[in-house]
Amino acid sequence: MAQSKKSLSSVLATDAVAALDRELLPVSEMLLRVEKLRTFARSRSEVDNVSRVIADVVQLPLWEERVRGLPNTLARSALFTSANRSMERENFKREKIASLRGVEILYTGEELRVDDGDVFLQITHLARQLPLGEIVEFSGYGLLKELGWTTSKGSYERLRDSINRLSSTTILITVDGPNGPGEKGFGGSLIRKFEWDHNANRGTSQRWRIWLEPEIVALFGRDAYTKIDWAQRLQLPPLAKWLHQFYFTHANPIGYKVETIKNLCGSRIAVLAKYRYKLREALELLIKVGFLLSYEIDARTDVLNVVRAPRRIPQVVQAS
Repeated sequence: MAQSKKSLSSVLATDAVAALDRELLPVSEMLLRVEKLRTFARSRSEVDNVSRVIADVVQLPLWEERVRGLPNTLARSALFTSANRSMERENFKREKIASLRGVEILYTGEELRVDDGDVFLQITHLARQLPLGEIVEFSGYGLLKELGWTTSKGSYERLRDSINRLSSTTILITVDGPNGPGEKGFGGSLIRKFEWDHNANRGTSQRWRIWLEPEIVALFGRDAYTKIDWAQRLQLPPLAKWLHQFYFTHANPIGYKVETIKNLCGSRIAVLAKYRYKLREALELLIKVGFLLSYEIDARTDVLNVVRAPRRIPQVVQAS
């Protein structure tokens, strides 16, 4: 009988790996297969065996090199604010972060901004090539180049501060579903822990090791994340960058009041009229980089409507 159990778990594990090797499964389908495997497992040892196999192969979606994946729940909220870098960062304790209806985010930690969002996007971009739970390794120099930052000593310090902020956080996200409020959720840090080489302050020899929470995969389910044009994003200042990520999650954007957009991006501009002026500047930049075709703020309702440009399709060069 013991031999029979061992054979069953071995077969399940082999089948799981083979199936995942043949194709890249959406996270939702992958998790469904996990549950089916666990249903067939008859003993505690078999469940543990199957769980270990699945834990070894679950990954983030393998999006293309030219884009970066960002969960919609984060892109449509004030988690990564558009506040100016010169302003002092706030500190939050279980603070409710502005987000669209159907999502609640409670945040503890130092205020995160869109440049922290850039760092998070690049780290998850590297992590997508590895099974979740594996160490993500990179050079400080390489990451700074991908971020479009300078490679000065100040940029290395800025990178270290950003990674420290991303790890010193507690985020609780609850998402409404078809069966009611708070149906799905995630709790944890955006980065679990990190190490870097103290002996290398600059250059390619500065090595980083990052650990992500494996459960973060829940934020990257099918239709739950957006692939953002990285080259466009890197050209933009904070407010335009936030608007870029927000409207990237809307194939056909609906209208929002200017005050709603102001709250969602975490702006610290007190006077709405001044914010409206800055908003127009940012929208003009989005037209300039080719992301928007046009925008209009209704003078009567103060509702902002934008028209997105058609998505760019990269040209494939055929070998001759």
